[in-house]
Amino acid sequence: MNPYDNIAEYYDTKYAKFDADLDFYIEMVRRAGANARVLELACGTGRVTLPLLEAGYRVTGLDASEKMLEIARKKAIGFKETARFFQADMRDFDLREQFDFVFIALNSFQHLLNQTEQIDCLNAARKHLAPAGLFILDIQNPEIKEQYPADGRLELDSEFQNPQNGNLVQVFLSATSEPSIQQRHYRYLFDEIEIDNRLRRTTTSFNLRYIYRYEAELLLDKSGFAIEDLYGSYEFDEYNTGSEKLIYVCRRKA
Repeated sequence: MNPYDNIAEYYDTKYAKFDADLDFYIEMVRRAGANARVLELACGTGRVTLPLLEAGYRVTGLDASEKMLEIARKKAIGFKETARFFQADMRDFDLREQFDFVFIALNSFQHLLNQTEQIDCLNAARKHLAPAGLFILDIQNPEIKEQYPADGRLELDSEFQNPQNGNLVQVFLSATSEPSIQQRHYRYLFDEIEIDNRLRRTTTSFNLRYIYRYEAELLLDKSGFAIEDLYGSYEFDEYNTGSEKLIYVCRRKA
């Protein structure tokens, strides 16, 4: 089972207040052209896809979780002419067309846990990128992870009301670190307190690989990408020590 399948119902509510990257992606797609064909890899429930559709672009979303895609399709019901969604593995897919703008948002690339998987994904992305198109890879600066505990402690991460029934949902997170393989293991508990005070617990877990600047640049180079810009934030700040993000803007090599 995909780790997001069983928490898909909570995803949009948990991240409802996170919109820091939306203006960035809308601006970058604008730079790709008024008629840009857009492909989002690991699109999830369409958190970024929908604003791009609303901005008037044709967007194709690809994700491994069918449960997440079911939600994305419902949200995009009013965009039948410009929205498409496919269930597929971003390491190995073939849509038999090219796009003017391809991107992987909000650290989703870090679900790929070794260089073989990473290069397979980048090769697939390059194959689907039009010769003059833009590719964006958005990952977390690994320096930032040191701000968060990774000793296995269970902490309250967030809480919200389930919009379907008004129940309180508390989200707990536990993380452990494996520096030798540049990975952290995350375990989430979604505790929904029902009206009769019974607790319904839903759990999921996954690993993320942390990728350092020059490692990422070698991966992109090896996969046939030329880096055009590197930003440290969604406000187009130059990447520096302490930047939250590593956001690569790339084109295909000639």
